[in-house]
Amino acid sequence: MAADQLLDDECQIWWARPDQVPDDQLAAVVPEAEQRRAGRYRQRVDRQRSLTGAWLLRTAVAAQTGEHPDEVLLDRTCADCGQQHGRPRLPAGVGIEVSVSHAGDRVAVALTRLGEVGVDVGFAPLIGQFDRDLAENTLSAKELAALETSDNPGAAFLQLWVRKEALLKATGHGLRMPMSRIEVSPAGEPPALVAWPLDIPVDGVRLAMLNPGPRHHAAVAVLTGQPLRIRELDADLLL
Repeated sequence: MAADQLLDDECQIWWARPDQVPDDQLAAVVPEAEQRRAGRYRQRVDRQRSLTGAWLLRTAVAAQTGEHPDEVLLDRTCADCGQQHGRPRLPAGVGIEVSVSHAGDRVAVALTRLGEVGVDVGFAPLIGQFDRDLAENTLSAKELAALETSDNPGAAFLQLWVRKEALLKATGHGLRMPMSRIEVSPAGEPPALVAWPLDIPVDGVRLAMLNPGPRHHAAVAVLTGQPLRIRELDADLLL
């Protein structure tokens, strides 16, 4: 069994740095359309994050399907406008759900066969930074009350944010659904969905915190009632 083989009961998280993949490898795998979209970013690091995410997604999938990374078919059709900037999906016959996120120095890709998946990475540029107004607009009353007792409300808020963002990516709602309508467990407790307005029962959702490294927080959500096993892997295995 290959070290990177995706098992039926797990969610793989692949990690990369924006500067980890040589430019020639990025150019060989990432389609021209996505290269052009990445080129619209003004900052080089933003372009590198976008390109690295596109490369990592295709290369991680190719490791499972046996294709060459540049042969992996992805559909990003937006459910609202029909443009190619929506959540990534593989052809139905592949049987793998995927998600991608990047922030700061980390790029993440999630792969699983368990159900629809969302991964989110957040970066805290300043230690202890906390946007009170943003918290009041995105947290429930219970979540906000729990945040008041935290020794580091900035870090606690970012943990709640990535949990909610991962959930919204898994359902495909994105920020079209207000985060305040979703309630998750407090930052100091095991991650779990507590309540939301969707028909999907809370026990049909699994949440897990990830290990992106210092000053970053990350979470993954999978729409499944089965136990969730997480395996985190480095992009060096794919180079």
